[in-house]
Amino acid sequence: MYGLITYIRNVLFDKGILKTQRHNIPILSVGNLKAGGTGKTPFVEYLLRTFSSSFNIAVVSRGYGRKTKGFFVVNPEGSAETFGDEPLQMARKFPEVMFVVCEDRNYAIKEIEKRNQESIGRNQDSAKRNKEINLILLDDAFQHRYTARDIDILLTEYNRPFFSDKVIPFGLLREYRRGFKRADYIVVTKCPPLNFEDKKRFVEKLKPRIGQRIFFSNIVYKAPYRIGNKSETIELENRSVVLFTGISNNAHIRKYIEERSTLIQTLTFDDHHSFNSKDRERILERYNRVRKADSILLTTEKDASKLDDFHPDLYVLPIEIEVSLFSQSNETIQTKIQEDLCTIKSTKQPNT
Repeated sequence: MYGLITYIRNVLFDKGILKTQRHNIPILSVGNLKAGGTGKTPFVEYLLRTFSSSFNIAVVSRGYGRKTKGFFVVNPEGSAETFGDEPLQMARKFPEVMFVVCEDRNYAIKEIEKRNQESIGRNQDSAKRNKEINLILLDDAFQHRYTARDIDILLTEYNRPFFSDKVIPFGLLREYRRGFKRADYIVVTKCPPLNFEDKKRFVEKLKPRIGQRIFFSNIVYKAPYRIGNKSETIELENRSVVLFTGISNNAHIRKYIEERSTLIQTLTFDDHHSFNSKDRERILERYNRVRKADSILLTTEKDASKLDDFHPDLYVLPIEIEVSLFSQSNETIQTKIQEDLCTIKSTKQPNT
């Protein structure tokens, strides 16, 4: 039933019965077919690191897990209850980027365009006008077809690709796998070490349409830092770790820790979990029961955004990603997206 409803909805969009709204600012969307767990946030951060020096970016998301409604520009000093954990996490890492949360993405984009126009009216100085938003990144919006996008990037996890999955409730897909054909780029995430033949076999199973560009990415973990102080880092080697996470799948993190240290305890919470006082007491009780002289508490950056005043032994495990193109050329995802964005920017027409 779930798959049938999403199929009918997509047909209505394809036939123009349900309308898609276009905007003046170039729009790049990142999303997936699977419900959670594809490494979306690290990939969005990768795009921000790659393009924030060339574009003035606004990231628009629903702000999943927040307890507010309406349009908000994320304040890095705010709370996950107001803005959502992932937007807050990214706003603290990228202060030069505007992060917006709103359940109505078209309204959010109109507000950004309105602010651009107001900025033009106030500032005739060209240097100040160069601060106008000239690229919007839609976070987790592959199924949100009411907003037109210029580049659609679809993520799929290497160990559970969409072509091996089924629609909810029989699997984890939000829509039928044929939806992948809407994507301009497909990025395979959380990859183990792969050679060209490994990638080729995967792409043969993927069966991309003509013109779709395929990339492979892998996670790179950085040195854990003490919560509240990113300059104070440690090495995991020869540590006893108590890990707790509120993400959809922590298997990759557990494997990484087990290869480098001793994982003595793991506490797993639901994705986007909001840690209340009982949760904190439970974590600390478990930690105090098993801790050793070399022990640390460890969590993810997303979870840490909700735990600013937690235990001083808490460290945060930051992650980044590396991306490679499925080919033996020197082309990169940066150059391909940059080329597309330059073409889009030069041909973008005002709304009619």
